[in-house]
Amino acid sequence: MKVSCHCGNVQISAVSVPKEVGQCNCSICRRYAASWAYYTPQEVTVAFEREKSVYYIWGDKEVEFHRCRLCGCITHYVTTPTCDADILAINMQMAAPELLNSIPVRKIDGASY
Repeated sequence: MKVSCHCGNVQISAVSVPKEVGQCNCSICRRYAASWAYYTPQEVTVAFEREKSVYYIWGDKEVEFHRCRLCGCITHYVTTPTCDADILAINMQMAAPELLNSIPVRKIDGASY
């Protein structure tokens, strides 16, 4: 499976289409309006055409939210060494609508944590 940001600078490949996407309502995910597909970092390749992504990290410093430096799309997040999990989550809003619409959605109540 392959997705990219709006300008094509950030290109992400995963070993397979996700079985589901997560839509979280925490303070940052609801603002990003992301649909996350969860993988291990070994299952994903992130490539850059012109510029590396930049990231935003906040609060407990467990997650780096990456965006394209050129078009601004939120592309993925990675957990940091301070987190118990080893996750690379892809923002599936970058996928073609027909692919995204074919994947079940799991609502995540991150606002309650």
